[in-house]
Amino acid sequence: MTIETTHILKLDVSGLPISLIKWDTAAHLIAKGKVIWFMGETAITLHGGHNHHGEQSILEVPSIISVKDRSNIWNQKHPRRASRYVIYARDEGLCMYCGDLVSPNTFEIDHILPKSRGGADTYQNLCCACGSCNLRKRDRTPEEAGMQLLAVPYVPNPATRLILSGRAVIANQMDYLREFANLRHSIKGQKKQHFQDH
Repeated sequence: MTIETTHILKLDVSGLPISLIKWDTAAHLIAKGKVIWFMGETAITLHGGHNHHGEQSILEVPSIISVKDRSNIWNQKHPRRASRYVIYARDEGLCMYCGDLVSPNTFEIDHILPKSRGGADTYQNLCCACGSCNLRKRDRTPEEAGMQLLAVPYVPNPATRLILSGRAVIANQMDYLREFANLRHSIKGQKKQHFQDH
């Protein structure tokens, strides 16, 4: 992992995960005294200028920092925007109708309740689909199209969204996020059980 791709896990004052921020943003927060506690390994060591004694300033940026504010991100029942990448990762790259693995470059987002009929752009109403199933379903509900969802779409909580975001996450950051994540059992396992039950 290079310095350009290194992200720091930012927590609110109570320790809830909020976001992954760039290392330079984290360094700025530390320098401004806005970090109240930190944990984890040192992600980056920054070397500054020298004082009149020839001593060089050093700033160690830890991988997890907590800042002096509270965020309402954990109180939002419906995130403002559903991320295409998170939907693909949440559904494990599987078409939620036929179960086929689809490419991250070619998969389609299906509105379970069609957008033309008031379907919202929310995690509960969006799922990963292959082109064939999306074309077959068209402007209908799954029931109307005679198609069944293999798993119920769910709203990933903020920690889960960070895990599924595709950004590089350091091991101890991942351990911390998993403590708060609402990750379910593998959809692939659910799919297998679905076919055994029918």
